[in-house]
Amino acid sequence: MRLSRCVPILALVCAPALAQPQTATATDALEVDTSQVIREIDIDLIDLDRLREAVEGQPGREPLRLTLEECVHLALAHNQEILVIEYDAIKSDADIFSAKGEFDPVFGVNVSYLEAVQQLPPEYRLFGGLSATEAYRTQAAATLSGKLQTGALYNLQFDLSEDQNTYNAFREERTGNLTLTMSQPILRGRGKTVNRARIRMAECAQGASEEQLRVVVMQTVAEVVKAYWDLVGAVESVRVRSESLANAERLLETSAKRLDIGTAAAIEVLQAKAGVAMRQSDLIAARSTVRDAEDMLKTLLDMRDDGVFSNKRLVPVDRPEIETLDIDQLRKGNESVAHSIDLALKHRPEIALAQIEIDTGELELMRAEDNLKPELNVTGAVTQGGRDEAWHEMLAGVRDRNDHSWTLGIEASVPIGNRAARGAHERARQTLRQSEQRLTKTKQELMLKVRMAARAVDTSRILVESNRQSRRLQETNVVAEEKRLRLGLSTSYRVLQIQEDLTAAQVQEVQAQTAHEKALVELRLAEGVILDELGIAFDPPPPASPIAYGESIRPDGVRSRP
Repeated sequence: MRLSRCVPILALVCAPALAQPQTATATDALEVDTSQVIREIDIDLIDLDRLREAVEGQPGREPLRLTLEECVHLALAHNQEILVIEYDAIKSDADIFSAKGEFDPVFGVNVSYLEAVQQLPPEYRLFGGLSATEAYRTQAAATLSGKLQTGALYNLQFDLSEDQNTYNAFREERTGNLTLTMSQPILRGRGKTVNRARIRMAECAQGASEEQLRVVVMQTVAEVVKAYWDLVGAVESVRVRSESLANAERLLETSAKRLDIGTAAAIEVLQAKAGVAMRQSDLIAARSTVRDAEDMLKTLLDMRDDGVFSNKRLVPVDRPEIETLDIDQLRKGNESVAHSIDLALKHRPEIALAQIEIDTGELELMRAEDNLKPELNVTGAVTQGGRDEAWHEMLAGVRDRNDHSWTLGIEASVPIGNRAARGAHERARQTLRQSEQRLTKTKQELMLKVRMAARAVDTSRILVESNRQSRRLQETNVVAEEKRLRLGLSTSYRVLQIQEDLTAAQVQEVQAQTAHEKALVELRLAEGVILDELGIAFDPPPPASPIAYGESIRPDGVRSRP
């Protein structure tokens, strides 16, 4: 029931005391009508029992007291978004490890056995007395090859063979050769800078992943802090609504006593009941808002009981601490904004991400410039070997270089048109320019966010002070109006209105305080110092240990699983 509907009845009841009768006949008729209305008013028209049951019958839940610091640490440990994004940083470590594998040497073994019978032409039969030849050969080769950071390709090979054939009367002859082959680029692909580019790009990707993780952590912490203050504001609103209900119930009790002694009309009791009912409804709605705020915070903290969404009642411990409004500080707004902008340009991860993108673009351009060059390689090979029927004599011959040779050469090639490399170079150049422009754009966006966040802090601080003054005024009004009611100079309806104004002012003050705390969070987030303000040291996740080398080359495959 809305209180405004009671105004005509109240005016009718109070009319005899306020209006001057014009004629005796009109006065008598009005008194008869008024008496009739009073007799027809039933103070039991409004039943408060059902709403009282709803207010007092809230199911009990296990309370869990949490400070803001505890909530932040829970979020860092359990928030699903943080846990998911951490894997990108861990994968980046694996990419660096993999990129370094480009310079890992490769060991290879090749073993073969040959058995051959070949028919000879007629002239061999006529002059050599041989109709066919037979050969039996066992051959083994071990190689060690790879790439150096200078771009040189190397291959070290050791060959062993054992021959038996017709020409050596099937005596066992053993041969060994040790050969080293090298190819060093002179133009394209020369130098550590070019050949380590993939590793450096992987390191840039790792830095980008860590900065992305920092962004998520900062945003998550900010969301947790704001959700915490939302819960605090909702809890404080419940307190205000509870006090408002208590005031309305006290007014109802006073009105009932005044009715009993004959100093108040039944309509005033009915209006007081309506006020209690309305405040009971407001309290129920406020408690529902608390539950919603609890669930939002629980989601950010990933709070569960045995895998199910937690049903605990969160009790926030901290409360907003709003300092007295400092006009001189507000006048220094431009100086504080400039300081905040400097902090943002220094600490915001977006700046680091944009710079990493530029560094990656420079590496891509350097590789593209290198690929424009013609290919010119110096090649060379050195071989030394030995041959004997005994293994030890053959190996001694390899050592002493009984057989030896060396070669030196040059390889060169130039693609006609070279369109692939030229196109890649142009793309890399434009990508770098785009990255530089994106850095400028990012700085502009951050400066705008900082200015808006700083302005919101100043505005919310002023609103806090304004609502505080308004609440004090309404408290004075309530005290004064209740004194007027006790003196018979006011009505229950008027007191209810003044009390409602006080409740609205108290709720607005709570909302202003909550908004100010959230505005401070947004400013610290825009400045990039929210983690420092909360005493949180950002540490990237430690790299995961790759699978052991022995496990990685198992013939039956890898057995371990995550």
